[in-house]
Amino acid sequence: MTEEEKITKDIKQGFEFAKEVLKNPKLLDKIPNGAYISFLDDDTPVIEKKVTAETVKYIKVKKQFEVL
Repeated sequence: MTEEEKITKDIKQGFEFAKEVLKNPKLLDKIPNGAYISFLDDDTPVIEKKVTAETVKYIKVKKQFEVL
């Protein structure tokens, strides 16, 4: 996957997540303020990232979004 394809995919998943949050605002209760969000689907493994002074929260993309 090219960098451009990954960016396009991330943007689409971000908009889909925003739609899901509008339907179910309690999803945000599981994500700390200021957290870095990484969307995962079946093709994307969990990658351990070293993010200084930030919380990383992974969100599994299914038919519904699930905060991991």
